[in-house]
Amino acid sequence: MKKIAILAVLVLACVFPLVAVEGYGVQNFHEVSSDKLVTIDLAYTESTRNLVVVYTVNYRAFDEGDAFIAIRDTVKKFADEHGYKSYKTYSDDIIKYHKQQTELTRFIILKK
Repeated sequence: MKKIAILAVLVLACVFPLVAVEGYGVQNFHEVSSDKLVTIDLAYTESTRNLVVVYTVNYRAFDEGDAFIAIRDTVKKFADEHGYKSYKTYSDDIIKYHKQQTELTRFIILKK
């Protein structure tokens, strides 16, 4: 009986994330800096007003202040273009260091 219950929980745990994401349309936007060393990718879900921002620096030192300024400006521009008045982050930033690349990910909720 315990094996059946454990199996049922595992099946639900595997299937639920796939069902929960289904039906949400994600729009992707991509910006590249003039020197082509910095990219900002936005993944926007209109139905939940979630915005995932990925700031990537290639072949140069990562400066957190520069990243925050670039993200702030990009999100403000995006919010204005889509009719949102404000936004807030809803989790800590994730910073990943690779050999020649650094990536900062920020999760944002847009507000009307």
